[in-house]
Amino acid sequence: MVQPALHDDAASTLLPRAETRRLVDRLRAFGLDKHVDLPQIAVMGDTSSGKSSVLSALSGIAFPSAGELTTRCPTQLILSHAHTLHGTVRLRRFQSTAAPATVTTITTLDQVTSAIEALTTQLLAEGQSISDDAIEITLQGPSFPDLTLTDLPGLVRTVRDGEDPRMIPRVRQLVKRYLAQERTIILAVVPANVSMHNSEILQAAAEADPTGARTLSIITKPDLVDVGAEAGVVELLLNKTKQRRLGYHMVKCRGQHALNTGVSIADARRDEAAYFASHDVWRTIDRSLLGTQNLALKLSALLTDTIEAALPAVAAELDSQIRDCKHRLAELGAPLDTPEARRRSFSNVARTVTSRLGMALDGSYNDLSFFDNDEVGADNRLRAQLRAFESEFSSAVADHATVTTSMADDAARSVAVGDYVHVRAADGSWTLDQVTRLHERPNEVLTTSQPTHWLTYSLDWRHLPRLNLDAIKTLMVANRGDELPLFLSYTTFANIVRQQYVRQWHAPMHSLYGSYARSLKVLLGRAIASSTSVGALQRHLTSVATDLMTSLGRAMEETLDEALAMEARPYTMNTDVAAGFHRQRSMPLLSALDALADESDDGRVSIGAVKAVVQLHCMTHESLDDLQARDLLWALQAYLHVAAKRFSDKIPMLLQARFLVPFMTELRHQLATTEATDAILERLLRDGNATARTELAAKLRALEQAKAEIHAVV
Repeated sequence: MVQPALHDDAASTLLPRAETRRLVDRLRAFGLDKHVDLPQIAVMGDTSSGKSSVLSALSGIAFPSAGELTTRCPTQLILSHAHTLHGTVRLRRFQSTAAPATVTTITTLDQVTSAIEALTTQLLAEGQSISDDAIEITLQGPSFPDLTLTDLPGLVRTVRDGEDPRMIPRVRQLVKRYLAQERTIILAVVPANVSMHNSEILQAAAEADPTGARTLSIITKPDLVDVGAEAGVVELLLNKTKQRRLGYHMVKCRGQHALNTGVSIADARRDEAAYFASHDVWRTIDRSLLGTQNLALKLSALLTDTIEAALPAVAAELDSQIRDCKHRLAELGAPLDTPEARRRSFSNVARTVTSRLGMALDGSYNDLSFFDNDEVGADNRLRAQLRAFESEFSSAVADHATVTTSMADDAARSVAVGDYVHVRAADGSWTLDQVTRLHERPNEVLTTSQPTHWLTYSLDWRHLPRLNLDAIKTLMVANRGDELPLFLSYTTFANIVRQQYVRQWHAPMHSLYGSYARSLKVLLGRAIASSTSVGALQRHLTSVATDLMTSLGRAMEETLDEALAMEARPYTMNTDVAAGFHRQRSMPLLSALDALADESDDGRVSIGAVKAVVQLHCMTHESLDDLQARDLLWALQAYLHVAAKRFSDKIPMLLQARFLVPFMTELRHQLATTEATDAILERLLRDGNATARTELAAKLRALEQAKAEIHAVV
């Protein structure tokens, strides 16, 4: 059952102080501290700063303590007040996938010391000179305060003979991980006889907590301060120098001599009280700043206050991480440990890939995540790309179907009296006129409209324009077969169409197919990558689709060549060809006659002028080759106009019908049958997400258990 998120005022519902602390201990027992920073007190210090002695004084437990490094891993001490002594010790592995730890039951404090030594020996045997695993000591008893502390290995600068030098940076890395946690109270332990400016732990704490809002400095070994040098320590205790919001506290725990002579923890506490009460300087200090007993009370209250302040944020973080876990688990999908699960997973992937390919080909860009992506969404709109390629193809075919013409250069052509020519009028236009006289100078004439003013060729007059048919005549002569010179031969026409025009459509046709194939291949890769397929499955999908494209591509190229070969035999039932031919034949003559009529104010024209125009357009003075060449020109223009449009439509239609549609049909079929057998899927769908899924599921359980625990008590 989904529980509501905690509101920000959750901490205002006050729990009993001890219960507040126990709540966080239970959350930590669920493993929540691996995912959410929980309020805690971490004891840190340089080697032999007296950390273990402080813990012993607070708990009554004799921690392994000597002049050398003793703590090899975080040691979490969970103390609760109870009528009888009982508890457990276990090794809590940092990696959640590790096997469950053996729990040692505790009935005496001596057993705690032995258990710590045994677990430390185990870590060393595993090759862990410094470990992220934690020794968790949970104790209830009549002499314990309600307090949870985590002791960290001491910072070291050198190692002893035979010790791993890598432990130096490992300790720093471990301590830094705790320092960085915003909900961790830093209990920085420093000896009184060491300059605070040279303390590595105080420097590290200042970097992580510049304002000192969560740093409480514990001053140990006050008996080692030289007589007369106490003033500097007093300034620290009173928080006058190196000020921190949580300030400082001083304790005097068992030193090495006391340990060697067997002084008990209880006797050490009494010695501490007597020492502070009798010392000339320390007895003048506020009692709340001195002694183990006051430190225990201070830490218990500080931890509880920190927990109460942090609970709303912890609860909000729980909600956020629960949502994230569920989302990530959904992305990983169901486990692939059965044929049914593998078939279901493969079907989902295949459906995603083919659906996106199909939409891209149809131009139905409804999948916003695939087609409206800012980076590649537009590039996935395949139909739009294909239309652009088809437009380029159509333009290329049209360019290669254009029969170019030019006007003949008649500068060297002679003129005779009685010939009709064009004369430039006063407004700059050209009008039809008849030559009446020739000058001795070449190319100067008089005309009917200009009987006295000699006209100069090109400037004042020109021959009637006629087509330059040299190129078309050359083609006609080169492609003639067995024919009569009276009419245009189909064989000649077909040869010219095939050799000069249709053959040039081959390159743009295959270029269009290449653009289709390349774009489809790119889109295929993106569609596969956008699915949940990875590794072997992704490679398999790519291989199946690529092989299919290659197979269809070979057949497609043959089909295209066949389509081009059909165009090599000119044929059409389209009447636009005949209409175009007749239009080419008649329109120039009709236009010339209309222009002749427009030159007359009363609409009457000279029969001679009409005769000249008709003779020009009927080419009565030209050879049969000229006549055939002109008809061939008009026939080519009329036919190629129709054939080019037909070909420009036919090739994209063939690519759609013989390449794209079969590709999608066969791909869907193969991904549902031959490429989706249980044997293939078992090989492809090995659950590479099993570990991640297990870890996420464990994390989700811890988060949901923690959330339920908070709601149960708040």
